[in-house]
Amino acid sequence: MSVSLALHDLIHRIYREMEDRKAFAELDEKSRAMLDRALERVIDGTDSRIRLVPNYKRKLFKSILVALQYADRLVQQIPHTVDLDSRHYVDDPYIRALFPTIDSLRNVCHQSSELREFFGDIEHRDTPEGMVLLCMQKHEETVFGMELKGEHVVRDICQQRITFDDHHLYSPAEDEAEARLGLKCCIFEGLVNNALANISSLRKRRLELETQQQMLNGRLRSQSRIDMSSPNFHRLVREHSNLKQQQKKLGNIEKELDEIGYLTPENCLQQVRETMSHPEEFIRVKNFSFRLDRGNIIRSKNETAHKARKLQFSEVRIKGEQPRVVTLARINRRDVEHNRFRPGIAL
Repeated sequence: MSVSLALHDLIHRIYREMEDRKAFAELDEKSRAMLDRALERVIDGTDSRIRLVPNYKRKLFKSILVALQYADRLVQQIPHTVDLDSRHYVDDPYIRALFPTIDSLRNVCHQSSELREFFGDIEHRDTPEGMVLLCMQKHEETVFGMELKGEHVVRDICQQRITFDDHHLYSPAEDEAEARLGLKCCIFEGLVNNALANISSLRKRRLELETQQQMLNGRLRSQSRIDMSSPNFHRLVREHSNLKQQQKKLGNIEKELDEIGYLTPENCLQQVRETMSHPEEFIRVKNFSFRLDRGNIIRSKNETAHKARKLQFSEVRIKGEQPRVVTLARINRRDVEHNRFRPGIAL
Protein backbone atom coordinates (compact mmCIF):
# COMPACT_ATOMS: atom_id res chain seq x y z
CA MET A 1 0.00 0.00 0.00
CA SER A 2 1.37 3.46 -0.96
CA VAL A 3 2.07 6.13 1.63
CA SER A 4 -0.78 8.26 0.22
CA LEU A 5 -3.35 5.47 0.43
CA ALA A 6 -2.20 4.45 3.90
CA LEU A 7 -2.39 8.07 5.10
CA HIS A 8 -5.86 8.54 3.61
CA ASP A 9 -7.13 5.39 5.34
CA LEU A 10 -5.58 6.37 8.67
CA ILE A 11 -6.88 9.95 8.66
CA HIS A 12 -10.29 8.61 7.64
CA ARG A 13 -10.34 6.41 10.74
CA ILE A 14 -9.14 9.26 12.99
CA TYR A 15 -12.00 11.48 11.86
CA ARG A 16 -14.42 8.60 12.38
CA GLU A 17 -13.13 8.06 15.92
CA MET A 18 -13.46 11.71 16.82
CA GLU A 19 -16.55 12.78 14.88
CA ASP A 20 -18.69 12.77 18.05
CA ARG A 21 -16.19 14.86 20.00
CA LYS A 22 -16.42 18.63 20.30
CA ALA A 23 -12.71 19.20 19.70
CA PHE A 24 -9.69 17.25 18.60
CA ALA A 25 -8.01 18.23 21.84
CA GLU A 26 -10.29 15.77 23.63
CA LEU A 27 -8.26 12.72 22.73
CA ASP A 28 -8.40 9.40 24.45
CA GLU A 29 -5.56 6.90 24.38
CA LYS A 30 -6.82 5.14 21.26
CA SER A 31 -7.22 8.38 19.30
CA ARG A 32 -3.80 9.60 20.36
CA ALA A 33 -2.27 6.35 19.16
CA MET A 34 -3.95 6.78 15.78
CA LEU A 35 -2.79 10.38 15.57
CA ASP A 36 0.72 9.22 16.39
CA ARG A 37 0.56 6.85 13.43
CA ALA A 38 -0.70 9.70 11.25
CA LEU A 39 2.32 11.72 12.33
CA GLU A 40 4.62 8.90 11.22
CA ARG A 41 2.84 8.79 7.84
CA VAL A 42 3.42 12.52 7.45
CA ILE A 43 7.14 11.97 7.99
CA ASP A 44 7.14 9.11 5.47
CA GLY A 45 5.54 11.48 2.97
CA THR A 46 8.07 14.29 3.49
CA ASP A 47 11.53 13.38 4.84
CA SER A 48 12.23 10.27 6.91
CA ARG A 49 15.38 11.90 8.38
CA ILE A 50 13.07 13.91 10.64
CA ARG A 51 13.08 10.89 12.95
CA LEU A 52 16.71 11.72 13.77
CA VAL A 53 15.57 14.88 15.56
CA PRO A 54 15.27 14.41 19.34
CA ASN A 55 11.62 14.52 20.53
CA TYR A 56 10.39 14.88 16.94
CA LYS A 57 6.92 13.54 17.84
CA ARG A 58 6.39 16.11 20.55
CA LYS A 59 7.58 18.88 18.21
CA LEU A 60 5.18 17.85 15.42
CA PHE A 61 2.14 16.69 17.39
CA LYS A 62 0.49 20.08 17.85
CA SER A 63 0.94 21.14 14.22
CA ILE A 64 -0.60 17.87 12.97
CA LEU A 65 -3.55 18.51 15.26
CA VAL A 66 -3.93 22.05 13.91
CA ALA A 67 -3.99 20.74 10.32
CA LEU A 68 -6.63 18.13 11.13
CA GLN A 69 -8.82 20.70 12.89
CA TYR A 70 -8.47 23.13 10.00
CA ALA A 71 -9.46 20.52 7.41
CA ASP A 72 -12.48 19.66 9.53
CA ARG A 73 -13.61 23.30 9.77
CA LEU A 74 -12.93 23.94 6.09
CA VAL A 75 -15.18 21.14 4.89
CA GLN A 76 -17.96 22.32 7.21
CA GLN A 77 -17.93 25.63 5.35
CA ILE A 78 -19.12 23.97 2.16
CA PRO A 79 -22.85 24.51 2.71
CA HIS A 80 -25.24 22.13 1.05
CA THR A 81 -25.45 19.30 -1.44
CA VAL A 82 -26.65 19.95 -4.97
CA ASP A 83 -28.89 17.25 -6.44
CA LEU A 84 -27.56 16.81 -10.00
CA ASP A 85 -30.42 14.70 -11.30
CA SER A 86 -31.09 15.48 -14.97
CA ARG A 87 -34.82 14.91 -14.39
CA HIS A 88 -34.83 18.12 -12.31
CA TYR A 89 -32.87 20.23 -14.80
CA VAL A 90 -35.81 22.42 -15.80
CA ASP A 91 -36.96 23.13 -12.25
CA ASP A 92 -33.71 23.25 -10.26
CA PRO A 93 -31.97 26.67 -10.46
CA TYR A 94 -28.65 25.26 -9.22
CA ILE A 95 -28.39 22.68 -12.00
CA ARG A 96 -29.33 25.24 -14.67
CA ALA A 97 -26.76 27.67 -13.27
CA LEU A 98 -23.93 25.13 -13.23
CA PHE A 99 -24.61 23.44 -16.59
CA PRO A 100 -25.63 25.19 -19.83
CA THR A 101 -27.63 22.17 -21.10
CA ILE A 102 -28.99 18.88 -19.81
CA ASP A 103 -26.62 17.01 -22.15
CA SER A 104 -23.59 18.82 -20.68
CA LEU A 105 -24.67 17.58 -17.24
CA ARG A 106 -25.00 14.00 -18.42
CA ASN A 107 -21.69 14.11 -20.31
CA VAL A 108 -19.79 15.35 -17.22
CA CYS A 109 -21.33 12.54 -15.15
CA HIS A 110 -20.60 9.88 -17.75
CA GLN A 111 -17.04 11.00 -18.50
CA SER A 112 -15.94 10.70 -14.86
CA SER A 113 -13.87 7.50 -14.68
CA GLU A 114 -13.99 7.61 -10.87
CA LEU A 115 -17.79 7.70 -10.93
CA ARG A 116 -18.04 4.88 -13.47
CA GLU A 117 -15.70 2.75 -11.37
CA PHE A 118 -17.75 3.54 -8.26
CA PHE A 119 -21.04 2.38 -9.77
CA GLY A 120 -19.31 -0.52 -11.53
CA ASP A 121 -17.84 -1.88 -8.30
CA ILE A 122 -19.60 -5.00 -7.06
CA GLU A 123 -20.10 -3.32 -3.67
CA HIS A 124 -22.17 -0.55 -5.30
CA ARG A 125 -23.86 -2.42 -8.14
CA ASP A 126 -27.31 -1.83 -6.56
CA THR A 127 -26.56 1.73 -5.37
CA PRO A 128 -28.97 4.14 -7.11
CA GLU A 129 -26.94 7.29 -6.43
CA GLY A 130 -23.58 8.50 -5.17
CA MET A 131 -22.02 11.60 -3.66
CA VAL A 132 -19.09 13.40 -5.28
CA LEU A 133 -17.10 16.60 -5.05
CA LEU A 134 -17.88 18.76 -8.08
CA CYS A 135 -15.15 21.27 -9.04
CA MET A 136 -15.41 23.86 -11.81
CA GLN A 137 -14.16 27.20 -13.07
CA LYS A 138 -16.33 30.29 -12.62
CA HIS A 139 -16.37 33.14 -15.16
CA GLU A 140 -18.01 36.53 -14.88
CA GLU A 141 -18.46 38.35 -18.16
CA THR A 142 -20.11 41.48 -19.47
CA VAL A 143 -22.85 40.90 -22.03
CA PHE A 144 -25.44 43.11 -23.72
CA GLY A 145 -29.09 42.20 -23.52
CA MET A 146 -32.60 43.58 -23.57
CA GLU A 147 -34.61 44.99 -20.67
CA LEU A 148 -38.28 45.87 -20.40
CA LYS A 149 -38.60 49.46 -19.15
CA GLY A 150 -42.28 50.14 -18.61
CA GLU A 151 -43.92 49.30 -21.93
CA HIS A 152 -40.74 49.65 -23.97
CA VAL A 153 -37.96 47.18 -24.75
CA VAL A 154 -34.53 48.73 -24.32
CA ARG A 155 -31.70 47.04 -26.23
CA ASP A 156 -27.96 46.82 -25.58
CA ILE A 157 -28.26 46.93 -21.79
CA CYS A 158 -24.94 46.11 -20.08
CA GLN A 159 -25.34 42.99 -17.89
CA GLN A 160 -23.11 40.69 -15.86
CA ARG A 161 -23.42 36.96 -16.52
CA ILE A 162 -21.95 34.05 -14.55
CA THR A 163 -20.91 30.85 -16.31
CA PHE A 164 -19.21 27.63 -15.20
CA ASP A 165 -17.02 25.24 -17.18
CA ASP A 166 -14.19 22.70 -16.82
CA HIS A 167 -16.33 20.50 -14.55
CA HIS A 168 -14.66 17.59 -12.74
CA LEU A 169 -16.05 15.01 -10.32
CA TYR A 170 -13.89 13.54 -7.55
CA SER A 171 -13.98 11.07 -4.66
CA PRO A 172 -17.32 9.25 -5.05
CA ALA A 173 -18.94 8.10 -1.80
CA GLU A 174 -22.17 6.49 -0.68
CA ASP A 175 -23.55 9.46 1.27
CA GLU A 176 -22.83 13.07 2.20
CA ALA A 177 -21.09 12.26 5.50
CA GLU A 178 -18.71 9.88 3.74
CA ALA A 179 -18.06 12.41 0.97
CA ARG A 180 -17.21 15.16 3.47
CA LEU A 181 -14.94 12.74 5.31
CA GLY A 182 -13.10 11.92 2.09
CA LEU A 183 -12.68 15.61 1.36
CA LYS A 184 -11.09 16.22 4.78
CA CYS A 185 -8.61 13.45 4.05
CA CYS A 186 -7.76 14.98 0.67
CA ILE A 187 -7.12 18.39 2.26
CA PHE A 188 -4.84 16.88 4.89
CA GLU A 189 -2.92 14.92 2.24
CA GLY A 190 -2.64 18.13 0.24
CA LEU A 191 -0.93 19.77 3.20
CA VAL A 192 1.52 16.87 3.44
CA ASN A 193 2.29 17.15 -0.28
CA ASN A 194 2.73 20.91 0.07
CA ALA A 195 5.26 20.39 2.87
CA LEU A 196 7.15 17.93 0.66
CA ALA A 197 7.06 20.41 -2.24
CA ASN A 198 8.45 23.16 0.00
CA ILE A 199 11.33 20.95 1.13
CA SER A 200 12.08 19.85 -2.44
CA SER A 201 11.94 23.45 -3.68
CA LEU A 202 14.38 24.63 -1.01
CA ARG A 203 16.72 21.74 -1.74
CA LYS A 204 16.67 22.52 -5.47
CA ARG A 205 17.16 26.24 -4.89
CA ARG A 206 20.12 25.66 -2.57
CA LEU A 207 21.79 23.45 -5.18
CA GLU A 208 21.30 26.14 -7.84
CA LEU A 209 22.76 28.83 -5.58
CA GLU A 210 25.75 26.69 -4.58
CA THR A 211 26.51 26.05 -8.26
CA GLN A 212 26.34 29.78 -9.03
CA GLN A 213 28.50 30.51 -5.98
CA GLN A 214 31.23 28.13 -7.15
CA MET A 215 31.22 29.62 -10.67
CA LEU A 216 31.44 33.20 -9.39
CA ASN A 217 34.20 32.37 -6.90
CA GLY A 218 36.22 30.76 -9.67
CA ARG A 219 35.66 33.72 -11.99
CA LEU A 220 36.62 36.24 -9.31
CA ARG A 221 39.83 34.35 -8.52
CA SER A 222 40.88 34.34 -12.18
CA GLN A 223 40.08 38.06 -12.55
CA SER A 224 42.25 38.96 -9.57
CA ARG A 225 45.30 37.70 -11.49
CA ILE A 226 45.66 39.35 -14.93
CA ASP A 227 48.66 38.21 -16.93
CA MET A 228 49.57 40.87 -19.54
CA SER A 229 51.18 38.20 -21.72
CA SER A 230 48.00 36.15 -21.78
CA PRO A 231 46.34 35.82 -25.23
CA ASN A 232 43.04 36.54 -23.42
CA PHE A 233 44.38 39.74 -21.84
CA HIS A 234 41.77 42.11 -23.34
CA ARG A 235 38.88 39.84 -22.41
CA LEU A 236 40.19 39.51 -18.85
CA VAL A 237 40.44 43.32 -18.56
CA ARG A 238 36.80 43.68 -19.63
CA GLU A 239 35.74 41.05 -17.11
CA HIS A 240 37.77 42.74 -14.40
CA SER A 241 35.75 45.94 -14.92
CA ASN A 242 32.64 43.99 -13.86
CA LEU A 243 34.33 42.85 -10.67
CA LYS A 244 32.19 44.95 -8.30
CA GLN A 245 28.98 43.83 -9.97
CA GLN A 246 29.95 40.18 -9.65
CA GLN A 247 31.02 40.65 -6.03
CA LYS A 248 27.60 42.16 -5.29
CA LYS A 249 25.88 39.20 -6.98
CA LEU A 250 28.00 36.79 -4.95
CA GLY A 251 27.02 38.62 -1.77
CA ASN A 252 23.33 38.27 -2.63
CA ILE A 253 23.78 34.55 -3.28
CA GLU A 254 25.55 34.02 0.04
CA LYS A 255 22.82 35.97 1.84
CA GLU A 256 20.10 33.78 0.31
CA LEU A 257 22.06 30.63 1.19
CA ASP A 258 22.23 31.81 4.81
CA GLU A 259 18.46 32.37 4.81
CA ILE A 260 17.77 28.88 3.43
CA GLY A 261 20.34 27.21 5.66
CA TYR A 262 21.33 23.59 5.31
CA LEU A 263 18.41 21.20 4.94
CA THR A 264 19.21 19.25 8.06
CA PRO A 265 16.62 16.94 9.64
CA GLU A 266 15.85 19.75 12.10
CA ASN A 267 15.18 22.23 9.28
CA CYS A 268 13.02 19.70 7.42
CA LEU A 269 10.99 19.16 10.59
CA GLN A 270 10.56 22.93 10.87
CA GLN A 271 9.29 23.09 7.28
CA VAL A 272 6.67 20.42 8.01
CA ARG A 273 5.67 22.11 11.25
CA GLU A 274 5.30 25.50 9.53
CA THR A 275 3.10 24.05 6.80
CA MET A 276 0.87 22.12 9.18
CA SER A 277 0.64 24.98 11.69
CA HIS A 278 -0.50 27.46 9.02
CA PRO A 279 -2.75 25.49 6.67
CA GLU A 280 -4.66 28.66 5.75
CA GLU A 281 -1.62 29.74 3.70
CA PHE A 282 -2.09 26.65 1.51
CA ILE A 283 -5.85 26.32 1.15
CA ARG A 284 -8.88 28.49 1.91
CA VAL A 285 -12.62 28.43 1.26
CA LYS A 286 -14.63 31.54 0.44
CA ASN A 287 -18.43 31.49 0.36
CA PHE A 288 -20.37 33.91 -1.83
CA SER A 289 -23.81 34.23 -3.39
CA PHE A 290 -25.49 35.66 -6.49
CA ARG A 291 -29.07 36.36 -7.43
CA LEU A 292 -29.30 34.75 -10.87
CA ASP A 293 -32.13 34.63 -13.38
CA ARG A 294 -32.66 31.74 -15.81
CA GLY A 295 -29.98 33.14 -18.11
CA ASN A 296 -27.38 33.35 -15.30
CA ILE A 297 -27.61 37.16 -15.34
CA ILE A 298 -26.85 38.75 -11.96
CA ARG A 299 -29.90 40.55 -10.60
CA SER A 300 -30.27 42.81 -7.57
CA LYS A 301 -33.06 42.59 -5.01
CA ASN A 302 -34.63 45.68 -6.53
CA GLU A 303 -35.02 44.13 -9.98
CA THR A 304 -38.46 42.69 -9.28
CA ALA A 305 -39.35 42.47 -12.97
CA HIS A 306 -37.01 39.49 -13.29
CA LYS A 307 -37.51 36.14 -11.62
CA ALA A 308 -34.22 35.34 -9.89
CA ARG A 309 -32.99 33.07 -7.12
CA LYS A 310 -30.24 33.66 -4.59
CA LEU A 311 -27.70 30.86 -5.04
CA GLN A 312 -24.80 30.14 -2.68
CA PHE A 313 -21.40 28.91 -3.84
CA SER A 314 -18.07 27.96 -2.27
CA GLU A 315 -14.73 28.78 -3.86
CA VAL A 316 -11.56 26.91 -2.92
CA ARG A 317 -8.22 28.65 -3.27
CA ILE A 318 -5.18 26.36 -3.26
CA LYS A 319 -1.69 27.85 -3.26
CA GLY A 320 -0.29 28.07 -6.79
CA GLU A 321 -3.56 27.12 -8.50
CA GLN A 322 -6.53 28.92 -10.00
CA PRO A 323 -9.55 29.30 -7.66
CA ARG A 324 -12.25 26.71 -8.29
CA VAL A 325 -15.88 26.61 -7.26
CA VAL A 326 -16.72 23.42 -5.37
CA THR A 327 -19.87 21.77 -4.13
CA LEU A 328 -20.93 18.38 -2.92
CA ALA A 329 -23.22 16.82 -5.48
CA ARG A 330 -25.60 13.88 -5.53
CA ILE A 331 -25.36 11.93 -8.80
CA ASN A 332 -27.97 9.48 -10.11
CA ARG A 333 -26.68 6.24 -11.61
CA ARG A 334 -28.97 6.83 -14.58
CA ASP A 335 -27.04 9.95 -15.65
CA VAL A 336 -23.70 8.13 -15.43
CA GLU A 337 -24.98 5.32 -17.65
CA HIS A 338 -27.03 7.61 -19.93
CA ASN A 339 -24.57 7.42 -22.85
CA ARG A 340 -23.89 3.70 -22.56
CA PHE A 341 -25.52 2.77 -25.86
CA ARG A 342 -24.95 5.97 -27.82
CA PRO A 343 -22.72 5.54 -30.91
CA GLY A 344 -19.06 6.31 -30.37
CA ILE A 345 -19.34 6.36 -26.58
CA ALA A 346 -18.47 3.36 -24.46
CA LEU A 347 -17.99 2.57 -20.83
